[in-house]
Order: sequence, then structure tokens, then C-alpha cells
Amino acid sequence: MNDNNNGLAKAIQEIGALANAAAAFQEVEGTTHLVVPEGYKHIDLTGAIEKIGDGPRRKTGTVHLSEIASFNVFCADQGETGQVYIYADPEARTLTAVLNDHVHGDEAAGWRDYRAIFKAELSREFETWMRHNKKVMEQEEFAIFLEDNIADVVEPSGETLLQVALTLQAKTEVNFSSQRRLDNGQVQFTYSETIDARATGGSIEIPREFAIGARLFKNGDGYKVRARLKYRLGAGKVKFWYELDRAENVIEDAFQAYVNQARENGFTVLFGKP
Repeated sequence: MNDNNNGLAKAIQEIGALANAAAAFQEVEGTTHLVVPEGYKHIDLTGAIEKIGDGPRRKTGTVHLSEIASFNVFCADQGETGQVYIYADPEARTLTAVLNDHVHGDEAAGWRDYRAIFKAELSREFETWMRHNKKVMEQEEFAIFLEDNIADVVEPSGETLLQVALTLQAKTEVNFSSQRRLDNGQVQFTYSETIDARATGGSIEIPREFAIGARLFKNGDGYKVRARLKYRLGAGKVKFWYELDRAENVIEDAFQAYVNQARENGFTVLFGKP
């Protein structure tokens, strides 16, 4: 019985200590503090209380969207013009809408924890062209690459460049001896080969430039990107590569189009990170 009385007395003391602590608020230079007895821990019941209610007190969280139209619709539905800033990051190719940002032109502060993020991801086809950009390839490897991605080539026609690829594949055992630039802008390679113990020769004409037409971003519009065809002749073999013409600028322009769409939605767009 004594143990029970002692336990009850101790509990009463602890409750009293907590009650006293609850009243021990201290204001220090605009901040509020609560002194809690040693050995006690803080438990935030806000989430538990909200879960048994009809809904949370306010909107929070981050939504990730993969299409600019969906991003614009979500921002229009969930945000108020005066409380939304959209932050554009060209390096990361992201638009981040802070839907409860600080109020425009006012001292009212926002929680800044309700956001929508759109990331412009490169399309599968353009990512392939970017990955192989300036990559030096052996003759057969380059021919196979062209054949696999010929659907993206718009100038010259895909059939023209496909014929070049097939010819390069068929001439992997020949000895290339020279090259010269033609008046039509192409490069002519001269080669020799031995067939049935007889020496013969021929030439291949290859365009110096071509253009691809592809979506830059997933769910995005198509763009035309020019490329310069490069080559290196040595020891009877030719190595090829291509260089996309200012591909980074094309990507930047395509991302700017998304920024413009967000602005047309009525929201303020700032360049930077939230």
C-alpha cells in the first residue's frame, strides 16, 4: 500500500512540475521559450490531432509534375496570384512554384511549404544524340549508330543518310586513301579493295552537315538541330563523329518557352532557386 501511495505522490509531483513548466514561458528578444524539467521530452501532437479531424489545417507538400500543361493547371487551381512565386532554374531545367510564398508587395509571410515542381527532362531520342555528341567512332560503329537513329534525321533525307550508313558498313575492309571536298558541300572518300584477287577502287560521298528533328524534352515539342559531320583519315581507316550546333542554346530556348507559358498563366516567374 505504501508503495502505491509513494507512486501516486510521485506522479502528483511530476504533474505539478509539468503544470509549473507550462506556465514558465520566457520571452527573449522576440522569441518564446518553455522551460521543461530535466528528463522530459517534447511530443508534437499536431499531426495526430489533425488526423482525427475532417482535414489538415492548411495545404502542404510537394507535387512533382512531368508535363508543363499539368504544372500550369495545378498552379492555376491551387495558387493565388499574389501568393505564388515560380522559380526558374535553367541549369537544372526546373520550375518550382511556391504556392504559399510571402505575399507580393506586403509584409505578410507565407509558410513556403506547399510546392509544385516541373522538371524538363530530355526526351529519349535527344538524350541519345547528346550522349554521342563529339564521340569519335570507328567506321562500322558510326554506321550502326546512324542506322539505329535514322528516323530523327530530316536533312538530308533519312534515306540518303541511311544509304551512306549501309555503304560504310559494306566497306569496312577497304583501304581509304584520300578525301576531298566537293562543290556540293559533301566530302568524297576514295578507297581501294581487292575482290577475287583483283584490285579495284571507288569512292563514297558523305554530307558535311545534317539536321535532326526531335523532341528536346519529354512530352514537348519537336525542334530542328543542325550537326556538323567530322572525320579523321589515318592508316587507311576513317573515324567519324558529329558535333551538334550549339545544342545547349537550343535546350535553353526550349526551356524559356516553358517559362513563358508559366508567365502567361498570370504568375510571377523569377530566375533562381526557392
